[in-house]
Amino acid sequence: MATLLLGAVLLIVQPHIVPSRPAVISKAETTSQSLQKELLKKTSLKNDFKGNVHSNGSCQQVPQTIIIGVRKGGTRALLEMLSLHPDIAAAESEIHFFDWEDHYENGLQWYINQMPFSYPHQITVEKTPAYFTSPKVPERVYNMNQSMKLLLIVRDPIP
Repeated sequence: MATLLLGAVLLIVQPHIVPSRPAVISKAETTSQSLQKELLKKTSLKNDFKGNVHSNGSCQQVPQTIIIGVRKGGTRALLEMLSLHPDIAAAESEIHFFDWEDHYENGLQWYINQMPFSYPHQITVEKTPAYFTSPKVPERVYNMNQSMKLLLIVRDPIP
């Protein structure tokens, strides 16, 4: 378990060395993508995607890391273990922003409002395992934050 936690922490704090590149997309998908980018632009307060600011200096912000995975794979356990660290601020529940259309249509500000207040030195983490199985999620996450860290939890199926 300690090895898993150490690996997760190292994955979160490692620098982004090789930039991700989006896949080649068709003209129809480009139109859809531009509409999504416009939605993100309209709903963001600033270019750094910060939301409500508390008087103590903490603020709500887009997470730097998202935990995804399979059902019963231990995503909640990982989130609970990571949230024990003082430099981690974890969302309380599964947000389902990128995979549920009604949540996604609420815009980026709605998503930010679901996040916990965190200090600038803290890493904000969200956990929604269903992002792993939704085909729309990768592009939406990439359009929002190209340097997003994803922690994928899988398990060996029980025969």
